[in-house]
Amino acid sequence: MSYIQKKSYELSDWYSHYEEKYNDLMYNDVNLGSILQSELINILVNFIKNFYVIYKITQKYSDFEFFCSKNTSKFLHKFSIKHYLLKSLKIDDSLPLDSLNTNIDLKFKNLNLKFKIGTKKINSLRTLTDSISNYLIKPKLKKDSNFFLFSEINTKKFSGLLQKMPDFDETYVIYNRRQPSIWDKESFSLFKNSNAVIENEKTLNRNKKLSLTKEKSKITKIIEKIKKNENFFEKFFTIKTISFWSLFREVFYSLIEKRFLTYYYEIILSQNLLDKYPFSAILLQNEVGPNEKILLQIGKSKKIPIFLMQHGLIFDTPEALMVNKYHGVLGLNTDYQLVWGDIDYQYRKKLGFDPEKIIKIGSPAYDHLFDKKNSKRDYVLLATSGPTTEDIFDLTVESIAKNIETIKGISKIVTGLNQKLIIKIHPSPDEFDPTELIKSIDPNIQVIKTGDISEIIKNCSLMIVIDFSSVILDAYLLKKPIISIPVKNNGYGIPKAFVNNSCMIENLETLENSINNLLKNDNSELIKNAAISGQNYMSNLGNASEQLLRFLSTQGKN
Repeated sequence: MSYIQKKSYELSDWYSHYEEKYNDLMYNDVNLGSILQSELINILVNFIKNFYVIYKITQKYSDFEFFCSKNTSKFLHKFSIKHYLLKSLKIDDSLPLDSLNTNIDLKFKNLNLKFKIGTKKINSLRTLTDSISNYLIKPKLKKDSNFFLFSEINTKKFSGLLQKMPDFDETYVIYNRRQPSIWDKESFSLFKNSNAVIENEKTLNRNKKLSLTKEKSKITKIIEKIKKNENFFEKFFTIKTISFWSLFREVFYSLIEKRFLTYYYEIILSQNLLDKYPFSAILLQNEVGPNEKILLQIGKSKKIPIFLMQHGLIFDTPEALMVNKYHGVLGLNTDYQLVWGDIDYQYRKKLGFDPEKIIKIGSPAYDHLFDKKNSKRDYVLLATSGPTTEDIFDLTVESIAKNIETIKGISKIVTGLNQKLIIKIHPSPDEFDPTELIKSIDPNIQVIKTGDISEIIKNCSLMIVIDFSSVILDAYLLKKPIISIPVKNNGYGIPKAFVNNSCMIENLETLENSINNLLKNDNSELIKNAAISGQNYMSNLGNASEQLLRFLSTQGKN
């Protein structure tokens, strides 16, 4: 399985090999192929897994005849296996990003609405709120100030950062293309009082729709050139000398046609944005998102410094180097890495990064935890972090089944101890939703899909987390005991949080006894170790927003 994951990563780099040979993927200083990388990894992992599974099955049952879907028939044809097509089966030819849903949490007075919406609807909502915000919020640019660009900043998550902005002389520009900047009264108030500048499609194209016919023609020509180089792809997309290009061609061309004809407009908007202000720096939270890659490459071409803000806890192990690289969390292409604390600082230093370019800032998203009271012990909290669709270790039947059985097992054990249970699912759009599963165990178990998990952690008696997740840090800082139940074995090694006695590692067989001990006995030693671990993971707790803005004030051009 590790070979499939590694091979998927390597094949996702096709654009750099292709550009070296043909030099026709560049558009306005951006390599179009690079923008697809994150989504392509997802596609490749699933495709190569199916390739291997079907290959193994046909090797074992080579004399059998198969009934299959249209997608599977391509593989069987490749392996010269006799098969019959089940024409009634619906073919799913959607691309990963097209099927994502986003959790929305709307608050108006005493009304709190939580729901999921698809990509098209979130784009429509963003367009609507952009128009409203442009009309209602008109910040004044600070005279002779330096300009800093923040990309994809969640307004409520970074509320502390927005609240601190008026205290500094710089002008801060927020540019969100995947999420609305304003969607309810609270987010509106935060932005209005911050004096931050909101940039969006409307502000970057005020007068009329960009004349895109000529630009679209350029993209179409790039796609046509790509399709003429079949020999490159035939040789490149191979598994152990076996080319799978003939099977993959349709999926690949569908991806580049759909995304190139979408992202070129994003490139134009980003180009307009970076031409509009003399930015002193661009702040990103990863290096792999499509819009992040666009800003990074255009910024580099304009010699604008790029700062990478740490977004979450990572596997701080040598074994996780490759996954961290392809998840875009290591700052391989950025000028500064703004990390949370000493653990991540030391990890990057050991990897060979310049220590003077690694700055321990902390996380503005955690500032609000500093004063949060947490005296209640009302329930046990289960924070899920289920299998993802881009990791081969998560796609096995065993991992998926074990995750479901673990959630069931934890629910039965906790309710069996007469403890109230709340389940908070991970905010990832493709996270497994256990609502229906849980109803059959105990209809009183509450499943929460959106919102700030720290608000739930502060009133729990203890938190159970599946595998390794950033919510462990929330529980550290809120002084709550933590139990982790391992489900996946992805080969990423053991992170610091699991080797410093700050978190209990249990399984379903030992869980009941551990919960009883934590609820009935003194757990001050565990909480003490968690506090030490929290301090090592997080610098400037309660003051990270100010530290970040103060650091930026030293980086200006003026």
